[in-house]
Amino acid sequence: MLVRKTLRPAPGDTRQQRHGAAGPWIPAAARAAFTLMELLVVVAILLVLVGVATPLYMSYLESSKLRVAKADAVRLAQELKNFYVLHNAFPEPVGSWDLLPLDKKPPLDPWGRPYEWSLVEVPQLETNITVPVVWSAGPNGVSGDADDIRSDQ
Repeated sequence: MLVRKTLRPAPGDTRQQRHGAAGPWIPAAARAAFTLMELLVVVAILLVLVGVATPLYMSYLESSKLRVAKADAVRLAQELKNFYVLHNAFPEPVGSWDLLPLDKKPPLDPWGRPYEWSLVEVPQLETNITVPVVWSAGPNGVSGDADDIRSDQ
């Protein structure tokens, strides 16, 4: 909004002097507000920006949930390994979180469902070792399909 600031005309000025090439004299206070059209343009620009930014933000949130679930699964698998080192056995029954010193039991994934775990035999040179694998059912909540997030992948 551009306001032409002019001095108030002197009492002896003629009309032609007051309405010169720059147009009539308008006090700055009379043009101190935005027009409806200016406000509508600003609102339209804001709506376009929100429309572009929202899908980007939502995809960022989803990818961050996947990263948090993977980090939590690895951390919980390490907690199970630490339990094995201290007690020379994994918690019983397999899949239970009761014996681990966790803040929340059962630990929940970013989608609000509990993490699951089991023991898997992994070949190591001439023998097999048992390692815990922790997983989340992922965004769709169905365990055992392609979107599961596992500590061993």
